[in-house]
Amino acid sequence: MSTITLATFYNPTQWHYQEVALAVGTVTAALLFLLYKVYVTVSTNGKEKKITKKSLPKSSMSILETIQMMAGRKVPIQLFDMAKDLGSWNFELNLPVPGHPKVVVVAEAEDARSIFRDSLEKSLHVCNANGCGMAPPKKGNRAAFSQTHIRRMNQVAVKHTEKWLKEILTPIVQNNESFDVVKELLKVVLRAFSETALQYDISDEEIYMFITEWDLIAKEYVLKSAAKPFRKYLTAILPERRRAVQACDSVYKLFHRIINNYRNLDSPIEGTVIDLIMKNPTFKNDENIIASELFLYMVAGHDTTAISVSWILMELGKNPQEQRSLREALSKMKPEEWSKSELLRNVAREGMRLHPVSSHAIARELGRDMITKKGYFLQKGTLAFLPFYVIFRNNEIFEDAEAFLPSRWENPTESMKRAFIPFATGVQNCVGQALANAELHSILARMIYEFDFSVEDEGYPEGSLVFTPVGLRMKATRAKP
Repeated sequence: MSTITLATFYNPTQWHYQEVALAVGTVTAALLFLLYKVYVTVSTNGKEKKITKKSLPKSSMSILETIQMMAGRKVPIQLFDMAKDLGSWNFELNLPVPGHPKVVVVAEAEDARSIFRDSLEKSLHVCNANGCGMAPPKKGNRAAFSQTHIRRMNQVAVKHTEKWLKEILTPIVQNNESFDVVKELLKVVLRAFSETALQYDISDEEIYMFITEWDLIAKEYVLKSAAKPFRKYLTAILPERRRAVQACDSVYKLFHRIINNYRNLDSPIEGTVIDLIMKNPTFKNDENIIASELFLYMVAGHDTTAISVSWILMELGKNPQEQRSLREALSKMKPEEWSKSELLRNVAREGMRLHPVSSHAIARELGRDMITKKGYFLQKGTLAFLPFYVIFRNNEIFEDAEAFLPSRWENPTESMKRAFIPFATGVQNCVGQALANAELHSILARMIYEFDFSVEDEGYPEGSLVFTPVGLRMKATRAKP
C-alpha cells in the first residue's frame, strides 16, 4: 500500500491505533520472513541449502602420509589421536578415492548411528580371494543364528573351553609358565565354530594353517591393497602379494574340503551356516562362491569372540579387584545361571568398549546428502569410516573414557547406551552378535571362575581387520575358593 493511500485513511483522532496496527503487522511480517529463511537454510531439499554446507575439519596429513597410515596396523589409535588434535570427532581425511567426493571419519555417536541405520547407505566389504568389493547379503543365513542353534553352538564352545582348561592350561599352570592368550583362544573358538556352524572336525594342522594364512591375507587385501589399489596389477613383482595369493589358495582348498565333507554327511544338521549356504539357490551350487561365503563366516565367527575375551582378560589381569569381584559374583550362582550375572555383562561391555575388535574396517558410502548434528555437510557418495575405537572413547559421552570401569554400566546414561554399538546397528548389523555375546560370556565366566589371571607382557595393539593385543602373555594360578 502506497503512502498516498495511507494518508487517505489517516484520521488524527485514530492515529495511535493505525500506528500500532502498522507496527504489529511489520513485526509479524519480519518474523514470518525470518522463520522462512531458517526453514530454507536447514532444509536439505530447499534451493538455498548451500548456506548449510559447512565443511568438516580436515587432517593436516599429506596424501602420502594418510595412505601410509591407512595401510598400517595402528589405524584406530592414530584416528583417535587425530580427533583429539583437531578437537572434532568428525573430520575429513586427505585421501582422494575415485568415485567418492570425500573420505571422512565419523565418530560422533549420533551421526554414526544415522549412517548405520540409513537403508540407502552401502556397506563396503573388506575382502575375499579376488580382492575388495561390496558385502554379500546376509539375510538368507540369519536362521543359522536362531536361539536353538545359538544354544547348541554355545554348549560346544563351553565343551572345547573345558577341554582346553584341562589339557592345555592346567599343565601350563603346574609348570608356572605364561601363555599367548590370543593364539590359544583362537584355536578354541575356531574349533567350536567349525564343528557347529560348518559340521566339520577341523584338525590342528588346519587350524594352524588357517590362522597363519588368514593373517597374511588380511595384511595384503585389507590393509595394503585397500589403501594402494594399484598393487593388484603388480602381483608378479611383489613377493608379499604373491604370498597372499598362495595363502588364499591354501584357505580355499580347506573350504572345498569342508564342502565335500558336508556332501558326504549321512544326516547333516538342518539350519546350520553351511546347510543354509549349500541350499541357497543364489549361489547356484558354485563352489567358489560358496567357499567365499564360508570363508567370511569363519573369519567373523572366530576372530571377534576370541580376541574380545583376550582383551577383557588383559583388563581383568591389570585390575585384580575387578577380577575378584567378578569371581565372587559367579561363585554365588549356579554355572547355568552365569549368563544372567549383571556384573559379568558389565565387565564384557566395558572390555568391548575400550577394545572393540572391529575397530576401523567398517566403512559406508553415503546414499544421500547428510547434515551432521553439529551442522557439517556430507555429500552423497562420501566414503565414511566409522571407527568404534574412537566412538567409544568420546569423553563427552563416557566419563574418564580411557579407564576400565565396569561400574559405569550400572546406571548408564541414554547417550552411553546409544553410543555403544559394538556390533553396529540397522539392517546391516552383525548377523552373529547373539552368538558372539553368548560365547564371550560363557568362555570368560568359565575361565575366571576357576583361575586367577595376571599379565606378564601386554604386547602391543595392532590390527588389519581385527584389532588385536599382539604378543599378550598372561599367567594363571588356581583361584582360591
